[in-house]
Amino acid sequence: MDWVIFMKCECGGILSVIRVEDYPENLKDKINYDRLCDVECLSCGKVYYSQPYDYGKRINKVRKLTKD
Repeated sequence: MDWVIFMKCECGGILSVIRVEDYPENLKDKINYDRLCDVECLSCGKVYYSQPYDYGKRINKVRKLTKD
């Protein structure tokens, strides 16, 4: 079963995931690697970068991500 958690923008709109960080090459422990994602508000279009993607993490980490 997949869990869906809706995040809300400052304007009250729903945030939609637009990009998910790829796992690094040769990573052996994918379970404990906390990926990040970028999200965009479906109402106002504001983009939030480096948001937690994998379940259970509340603190936003910042990594240098490559732009696709």
